[in-house]
Amino acid sequence: MLNEKNMKNIIRVVSLSVVVGCLTLTSCLKSGMEELTNSSDKVLSSIDYTYRFLYNDTIQKGTDKQQILEGRMCEVLFKKNTEKIEEGGLEGFKTTISYDANSVLKAGPTGSVTKAMLFKEFEKLIKVDQLNKLWVYMTISDAATITGVKDAPKLGSPGNFSTDHIYTVRAADGSSKEYLIKTIKGF
Repeated sequence: MLNEKNMKNIIRVVSLSVVVGCLTLTSCLKSGMEELTNSSDKVLSSIDYTYRFLYNDTIQKGTDKQQILEGRMCEVLFKKNTEKIEEGGLEGFKTTISYDANSVLKAGPTGSVTKAMLFKEFEKLIKVDQLNKLWVYMTISDAATITGVKDAPKLGSPGNFSTDHIYTVRAADGSSKEYLIKTIKGF
């Protein structure tokens, strides 16, 4: 049984440990790293395209443990051929996207739905959607931000890339640069 004196000692030891830990473990980053708060870097260096759709799957089919998993997500990672361009005074990228059966990424435990079945479903969907409903990811400089100009789709959400779009990369110091993005259907 703890008496009041022992309890106070335990509280002191724990408190001292917390203080020492805070003083010695102030950061998990390496020292001597470049300060980016006033960085003027505003480079857009790469673009990736994916397509997503939902499907239902059945695991342990035909057993008493059969379970239907609804709303599973299939992601298709497009192959890409990207070239730097300059058009209308803007630098940018022209990317031709294509796919094959290996572009389909099947998530989760294996059920009755196969990768081949998902590929067949994707082919039906992409024939209708074309360059619409694409998820696009762009790599930019550290400490920079990126926003679409006018009707450019918001990154991180599905968007229509059947027309050219302009994105602004804003550096930490407030300077910015616009990039032209052209997406070409290679399928």
